[in-house]
This record gives sequence, C-alpha cells and structure tokens, in this order.
Amino acid sequence: MFKSNVPIHNWSTRRVWVIGASEGIGLALAHALRINNAEIIVSSRNETRLNEEFSGMAKVLPMDVTDHEQVANSMDILIAENAMPDTVFWLPALYHPGKLTNIDPETTRKRLQTNIVAAFNLFPRVIQHWHATPLVDKSYHWVWFSSLAAYRGLPNASDYGASRAAISHLAQCAHIELKASNIDVSLVSPGFVDTRLTQKNDFKMPLLMTPERAAQLTLRGLKKGQFETHFPKRISLIFKLLSIIPIGLYLKLMRIFK
Repeated sequence: MFKSNVPIHNWSTRRVWVIGASEGIGLALAHALRINNAEIIVSSRNETRLNEEFSGMAKVLPMDVTDHEQVANSMDILIAENAMPDTVFWLPALYHPGKLTNIDPETTRKRLQTNIVAAFNLFPRVIQHWHATPLVDKSYHWVWFSSLAAYRGLPNASDYGASRAAISHLAQCAHIELKASNIDVSLVSPGFVDTRLTQKNDFKMPLLMTPERAAQLTLRGLKKGQFETHFPKRISLIFKLLSIIPIGLYLKLMRIFK
C-alpha cells in the first residue's frame, strides 16, 4: 500500500494532544495512547470529565475550541511550559439527526462552529509553531476525524455531513501543502461508533462498534502510514463505491432507499 505519511510505530517518543477527549472515540483514543506510553495532553469543554478520567495520568487542559481566547491561552500555556505536542488528534463534533424542513438556523450555526469553523481557531496556530520549530528525528502529525457521511450527501444529516465533508477537504489540502515541511496530515473516517452522538439515531446502525475498537483501528492505520483510515471496511468500501458512481444514479438510489 502507498504510504502517504511516516508510519508511527513508537508512541513513547510522542507528545500527543487529543482534542475532544472527554467522550467517545477521543476518550478511548487518549487511554489507548497512554497505554502505548505516549505523553498526552487532553482537552475538551468538560473539565470535570477530563479530571475524572485523566487526573495524574495526563496534562488536563480544558478548552472550548469555539472560543478564540481560550484557544490562544491554551497555546500560550503549552509554549510557556515547553510542552507543545508533536501530534494532534482533532475530534470535536456535534450532531443531531433531522430533516432540512425542521432545521433551526441558530442551532445549526452553533454545530457548524464546533464541527468546522473552530478548526481554524487552532490549526493555523499549531502549524505556524511547527514551522518555526522543525523536528529532526521525526515528523509532526495532525490527525483529522471526519466520517463516512462525508463521502456523499445523506438524508437527515445535512449540517453534520457538510461539516464532515469540509473536514475531509481540509485534510487533503493540508496534506498537500504541508508534507514538504515535514508535517504529516491524516484523515480518519469512521462508520457507526457507539457514542453519545450516534445514540441520537432512531434507526438500526449496521456494524456498530465500540469507541475502543475505533481507537485501535485508528492507531493501526497510523502505523501503516496511510493518509486515510476508514472503517469498518464492509461499510466503508460500499461508501467508497457510492462516491464514484454517477451522481444522477446516486441521487436516484438515495431517493428510493432513504
């Protein structure tokens, strides 16, 4: 398989910032990284939850990613303590299923602030710092979390799907632009994972997996040096196929089976 990034085999040499670490995949991922001897920093809005899970085991840095001032302060703290990460996992996401005819513009705006706009509060700051402090023995690495919902439009997930498609697009752009600067960029596209977000769905979710399994598959993908890690394969490969069929055929199929 073509390797787009430097494979990560040894986490014990990494300082990792998991953003969105209080729930779901982010929580499982932070624990998996800790077990793999990474030095970890954990952030989310839920300071209580972070302290319950990671007190004494990780640097707890509460942060609302939609708050410019909090993001800037978090960066200042890490730089002042000489604790900037060489690897970042970006997982913040809000989701609620719903038809377009029932959308509330203000609620949707808040979801999009978290799901995509907030990425631009932190990402440029981190990569500017990385540019100014190049590594010799390894590459920097930013890991974006998207979704299989990003591949093509799906009913009842318009704002979520749009935000995930934007993250996937951003990941591709960033990889192309930053690779020459020794900054690797990866994308993770999960299917259905049992989290507080998917528990809002009122339909049967095929091949629903645990956050712990999703974390394992993520680390496995990074070990292979893949740009994109997508899972579970039995579903993700179907989504891949749907993404390349003619759009007219795709839209007709979706209207039939929605």
